[in-house]
Amino acid sequence: MILKRIAPKRVTPVDNLLGQHLQVKSNEKLLLFFAGWGMDEHPFLHYSPVDKDLIVAHSYTDLLLDKSLLAGYQEIEVFAWSMGVWAASTVLPELQNSNYPISTCTAINGTLFPIDDEKGIPSQLFKGTLDTLSNKTLEKFRLRMCGSKTLFNYFLERAPQRDIEDLRSELIAIEKTAGAKSAAAFQWHQIYIGKEDRIFNLENQKRAWPGTAYTIIDATHYPEQLFKHLLR
Repeated sequence: MILKRIAPKRVTPVDNLLGQHLQVKSNEKLLLFFAGWGMDEHPFLHYSPVDKDLIVAHSYTDLLLDKSLLAGYQEIEVFAWSMGVWAASTVLPELQNSNYPISTCTAINGTLFPIDDEKGIPSQLFKGTLDTLSNKTLEKFRLRMCGSKTLFNYFLERAPQRDIEDLRSELIAIEKTAGAKSAAAFQWHQIYIGKEDRIFNLENQKRAWPGTAYTIIDATHYPEQLFKHLLR
């Protein structure tokens, strides 16, 4: 797992002479965002939370989290999207047990069951994505994720900068890890389900949260307007 801090940059005199910027902790509050499969920080660089740092977690070829980047914050708000919901549910209990100041946790268009015919991505759909993965099928996946040409083109302007083999390795790792162990039972305070989600479909998401309150929103799998609202 890769963590990338997106925050205002503090420039030292030496860095300024070298034309380099040093990323440092800038605020007391942190938004920790677990992105979906195939992502990196680039689709989220344009978000500028007020008086908060933003760290994006991605690349779930392993679920090892560098906790040093989370040290020193007074409050951590967690948001997780798509496959990031499963990844977050796997690593967050350890953070809580280590007394990291997690205040709220919000799940968006994802479940604790990454590959599941009833509560996650149907196994045949996941297998088909892995077996046929190419630049062409990735484009089709992203179009289905966005749901419209307009949002698709918007996403492409901020597309992740990862190659196909890297994405394939991540899928293989998710398949292996998800088959070996389930995500821990973890309390999510807010759950959003996109009515037009074609990746984690509506009914599977609803079945995945029995006895848990959720909000159904008019959105596709990639809910850009919700991201703008939450990551601020």
